[in-house]
Amino acid sequence: MNPRIAVPLSSASWLTARRVDLLLGAAVAAAGVSGLVAWAVGSGWGRWVTLAHAFAGLAVLALAPAKLKGSVRTGMRRRRATRLLSVLLGLAVLSTVALGVLHATGLWHGVGYWSALWTHVLLAALLSPLLVWHVVSRPSRVRPADLDRRTLLGGGAAVAAAGAVYGIQQLLVGDNRRFTGSHEIASFEPERMPTTMWLNDRSPRLAADDWELLIAGRRVELADLQDRARPLQADLDCTGGWWSRQSWDAAPLAELMPDISARSIEVASVTGYSRLFPADDAGNLHLAVGYNGEPLRRGHGAPVRLVAPGRRGFWWVKWVGRVDLRDRPWWLQLPFPLE
Repeated sequence: MNPRIAVPLSSASWLTARRVDLLLGAAVAAAGVSGLVAWAVGSGWGRWVTLAHAFAGLAVLALAPAKLKGSVRTGMRRRRATRLLSVLLGLAVLSTVALGVLHATGLWHGVGYWSALWTHVLLAALLSPLLVWHVVSRPSRVRPADLDRRTLLGGGAAVAAAGAVYGIQQLLVGDNRRFTGSHEIASFEPERMPTTMWLNDRSPRLAADDWELLIAGRRVELADLQDRARPLQADLDCTGGWWSRQSWDAAPLAELMPDISARSIEVASVTGYSRLFPADDAGNLHLAVGYNGEPLRRGHGAPVRLVAPGRRGFWWVKWVGRVDLRDRPWWLQLPFPLE
């Protein structure tokens, strides 16, 4: 066995700057793509995407010492503005990964609405222009010849280091997290469940008596929903990094829309927020009017909210005022709403 392979990444002479850039680029790209997918998906297969995201992020940390060593050698040859941008990019990437680790371990949950996970996502979005600049400004930095056995060994070492750190992290965190990475809070205690909103959405101030709910153009009374409602246990998994299991008092949408002759179902809030669902999902969508035998609180979507088991929180439309059938496919919408 070649003894040089055992040398740590931070001091390995065989892991050249170009190879480090190649590995870091692959790790950062994998972290970004898998992070977006993991943030959106709430079904079981998302477990593997979340795991890939964790490994990619930790691999960035494993490769950081080697990158730092190479940057110190070459940094003085660059213009001052270029050096500053490179330093800013490096700090942003490391800060993003560090926030992900803090969220995953539960060491820091954030301040108020701005959770550690939300800050992690926001910082990742803000550093994207710097990443584009870094790639465009160095078009010939990585060569095809660098895709060799040494690069593969370096990548394997980074992944192995990421796996070791991930295993230790899992031992320290415990078992209150879902496969999405969200931490459990206030299950079956709706009075303690957070009241977060998506981006600039706002809780409307309308009395229940003034509420109008239209389903496929037909007005449905709240009393009718309450009569149809029955207990349904489902996990609300928020993109803010928490999940909570409640016993929702909900009526199946399939019972309220027995004749679905369309490609998709649009569920809209009185605030203008809306989401499109495949028509086949009607059997797994429910309109909730309460939880644990008590009415919904305004911050949780009162008087009517959508319960969509297996989907992340931004699909659970609050303050539902309208449910319509649409002819356009459900995927013809932004992956993440901008309202």
